[in-house]
Amino acid sequence: METQASSENIIKEPFHLQEHEELMMVEQVKQSFDSITRKIDEDKNLLSDRQIIKEIVDLTIQSNEKHLCDSSIIDHRVFFILRDYFLNLLQRWRFGEVFDDTSYFIFESISSLFLKMSSHISDRNVSTLKELIFHETFLNEMNRFFDELSVNGKYLEDHQIKSMDNLLRTIQRLERINFDTNKDYLFDNIVKCICSSSFIEIFLQSVNQESEDVGQRFLLNTCTDYIYSHSTEQKHKQSLIDIRQTLLRPFTQWLIQQSSLFRFWNNRMLITLRQICFLLTLSIQLNRFIILDKDILDDYYQIIDSFVNILYSIIQSENKTNNKLSQSLIGTIIPNIYTMTLSKQLEKYIQNKHIISLILKLTDFENDEIQLNAFKILSSITTEQETKNIVYSNTIARFFIKFLNKVIDDSNQTLRFYNLLRSLKNLLQYDQITDELTKQNGLPLIMRCATDVKFKPIQVQQPALEILFILTFNKEAYQRLKSYSTEIKPFLSSSHQRISQVADMILWKLEKEEQALTKPNIQHRNYKYDIMLSYSQSDQDLCLRIYDELMSDDFRVWIDQDENFTMTMNEKCEIIDECEYFIMCTSETYKQNAFCRSEAFFAFERQLKIIPIIVLSNYRPDGWLNRIINGKIPIDFTKLGFELAKSKLKNDIDRQRKFTRINQIKDSISINIPIDSSQNNGIPSRIDQWTKNHVKLFLLEKNLNPLLEIFSEMNGNILHELYLMCLSNRESMFHTLKTEISTLYSNNQPLTLIIYLRFLNEIQKYIQTFAINQK
Repeated sequence: METQASSENIIKEPFHLQEHEELMMVEQVKQSFDSITRKIDEDKNLLSDRQIIKEIVDLTIQSNEKHLCDSSIIDHRVFFILRDYFLNLLQRWRFGEVFDDTSYFIFESISSLFLKMSSHISDRNVSTLKELIFHETFLNEMNRFFDELSVNGKYLEDHQIKSMDNLLRTIQRLERINFDTNKDYLFDNIVKCICSSSFIEIFLQSVNQESEDVGQRFLLNTCTDYIYSHSTEQKHKQSLIDIRQTLLRPFTQWLIQQSSLFRFWNNRMLITLRQICFLLTLSIQLNRFIILDKDILDDYYQIIDSFVNILYSIIQSENKTNNKLSQSLIGTIIPNIYTMTLSKQLEKYIQNKHIISLILKLTDFENDEIQLNAFKILSSITTEQETKNIVYSNTIARFFIKFLNKVIDDSNQTLRFYNLLRSLKNLLQYDQITDELTKQNGLPLIMRCATDVKFKPIQVQQPALEILFILTFNKEAYQRLKSYSTEIKPFLSSSHQRISQVADMILWKLEKEEQALTKPNIQHRNYKYDIMLSYSQSDQDLCLRIYDELMSDDFRVWIDQDENFTMTMNEKCEIIDECEYFIMCTSETYKQNAFCRSEAFFAFERQLKIIPIIVLSNYRPDGWLNRIINGKIPIDFTKLGFELAKSKLKNDIDRQRKFTRINQIKDSISINIPIDSSQNNGIPSRIDQWTKNHVKLFLLEKNLNPLLEIFSEMNGNILHELYLMCLSNRESMFHTLKTEISTLYSNNQPLTLIIYLRFLNEIQKYIQTFAINQK
């Protein structure tokens, strides 16, 4: 039975709520709370008095929630009294009790109080708030609630679910501020709710309704937002895959049917659309290198097609920039398109949609979020072919300079600032954009990002320094950067090892590279290592397996297994000089890695025997990598399979060694056959007198290297027969030779049409002489 105590008995002195219209100050609240707890200590029955609890709730409602979070009051016992009473109500509700108006009011008001208090989280009060909310019995009841909801949709039509909505959002805010990665309080059971049949049913019902009820909002918005905002790690991988398997197909089918009617979607529909799309692409963020099967790919392809069609329709409409719903829809579509580019399979599909011009038009919208995501998409789908268009490269460089200047001093735009720098770094892998950035005087802006002490080291200074390193490969930027050496040198002593190492690479390029490149090359017999394995740490697993195989075959291999940040560029170059072969483990992260680029370019300039391999599925090297690869066809470990690719790699090393010996023939062979006085190059004028060595020497003299290996076992007579075959069908023989060279000797320079025609022209001189002598 409830006691007859009233608020006048509980809250008498020093404050009477009825006598004050203004909100209570902190000290007044504390005094009132103290008075409450004293009375409760005198009469324990008050703890179960519903009317007294209601009056306490009324007191908190009349108080400023910010004051309730003050460090002097946040840990007051009255909040724990309210929590325990709420827990009691939650248990009774779960067991089927139907609340009267007073209990309903208390149940909702306490949850609303906790939600409001969570809006004022600070370092001073977060631990107390977590103690209040992350109570074991409290969380157990929450999990039982979610478990029942996932099984049969219980509570979804009960208006009191609003209290659970408030409570879940409170927990979400606390986890965002101070999340313990070792504890997933509610994650798994909320995933079950999203994967339940109730979720799909409610989603399909809600799209046809003018307004949503509290149950729909809780399941479609609050639960999905909790999962999306939750810190996800590899341990959540299966949960996200479960969500994708449950939602992808029905959502895709709905989108295909409804996308043409997007102009009739309301704001509530857009919010739900955003939440579901983010959930479906979240698994890609966590598993970006996973190969998706055909059915999943087909669904994502159809989502991409629908999104692109909607964007084209919006862009073509006259009032696109003034339509808030259109902007909101774009704000949902383009971050999800960007996330899908993280999958190499989906990135390729998006590239083949040729939407560069469409995405560029989105940068005209006066919306920072839209502009930012448009640039992120461009940084992902831009290919080398697009950058060759001078107008495109000019536009990209101009936009990035404009937006960096816009956000660099705006403290509210820090996240946008960080993302712009990362996206720009990706795009600068293409020389044409580097040229345009330099021409448009972007260097001083990047220097400020790197050297201004107000910027964060990892988020701003490191990517800016990596951009500066990329610019050292541009002749004009290189010369300008020399004047900034003194500003870069302090970074050598940075406490962040990666920053100090990037600074060392920049200064090495500016001050020491020229001397290092002019050093005499080590002769073959003096190499300390057979191979240097150059790779990105992101690809470590496969690359270390390759390393182990090479070592087991008695190759002497140097590899930086632990990413040694203390090693200077000078020391790294000395190691490269002591290697005969340089194996480049190419991938997207390799291309974007400044350290990998520095190694590869030095090996290239020092004329090491470079063997490119691919260690990322569906990857095709482009940008600066193409200059290093120089026409060689990389060995694709992901496509051929490890064993076959390993054998091919070893065979290529053997062929390269054989090729080296052939190159030495020119200096070592001695030809004692009389030659025509008009042919003063050591090669007989009659092709029938040619030995195998003469054939090799001819090919070397005439710079016909692609033909060297395939003709290496031919003497003059056989070569003459091949020439006659070429004359009888020039085009067919060109393709035959080209195919054989690319198949058998994939790492050599490819046979081009011009080289083929030069061969026919050069060999004809010896054929004519032979024919005359025969007559």
